Amino acid sequence: MITDDIKRCLHSVKHTFHALKEEYNDGLTAKQIEDALKDGFELIEDYPDDPRGKSCLLLTWVDVTPVHVVCAPHEGDLIIITVYIPSEDEWEDNFKQRK
Repeated sequence: MITDDIKRCLHSVKHTFHALKEEYNDGLTAKQIEDALKDGFELIEDYPDDPRGKSCLLLTWVDVTPVHVVCAPHEGDLIIITVYIPSEDEWEDNFKQRK
């Protein structure tokens, strides 16, 4: 299961330039994202057939702020592809289901 792969890769997290830019735009740091993932996450969407390799959308929390993380376990590393604070206009109150 992809969540097991992610947990095994949390010791080595790499952020794409795009992810770092989005984190900055949302007032978040790479360390906050990594710490939040280590504290826990929920699988929201799984993308096993992504042509670039399996990836998924996770929900985690930085303090009281919900954060969506698109990531991919790859060769022992967890690649953070993008990060964003989910919009209440696009997501249900639990931030787990699209409206």
